[in-house]
Amino acid sequence: MSLVFALAMSDPFSHSEDLGKQSDDLERAIRFMSDESALRNAVIRLHINLTKEPQEYAVEYGPSDNFILPPEPEFETTSVTKEEEEKQKKVDKDINMKFNKVQEFQESNTEVYDSVKILGVGSANSKKLKTTGEVSIYAFPSGEKDDSLIILGNETRVISLEINPFSRKIEKKIENLDLSENSDVTAKQQEKAKEIFDKWYLDR
Repeated sequence: MSLVFALAMSDPFSHSEDLGKQSDDLERAIRFMSDESALRNAVIRLHINLTKEPQEYAVEYGPSDNFILPPEPEFETTSVTKEEEEKQKKVDKDINMKFNKVQEFQESNTEVYDSVKILGVGSANSKKLKTTGEVSIYAFPSGEKDDSLIILGNETRVISLEINPFSRKIEKKIENLDLSENSDVTAKQQEKAKEIFDKWYLDR
């Protein structure tokens, strides 16, 4: 039994299946939050913690549709100062206090599969792919959602989910990682994620 378990854990096909399941789960969460927003007449979000290990996400409900998100910074920089980081944490904390989990979808945060990593979340409102910290995708009672992108991957493939702001359409794209024998998988994942995001952002 131990041998069978060990083989299953090391099986690349099993990891590939996990990646597919994880992307399906995220699609399901996105569609659910859109429906729930109209049903509750409230802002609903998919809230993802990219830094926590394992990574987690939850569908949460918040205020009515007059809820206003803080604006993205007018000028974005490649590096973030300690002061800016602390300021962002305070903003995130204030927003988080306005949201609660949708119990009908999940009673606690959902953990991302061990063999899968959410590499980043992109928004049409920002030139930077968010790869750390807490990030949210919002749905509104009007039926509109954030024009956004989720990128996830494993050791061999990367999947991107392009979220259409005005319809239920979620476009899924699968790409292989270009790996050699001595490749740094993490570096290749980051490189591929940035490549996918940059192309998607330019098409906005």
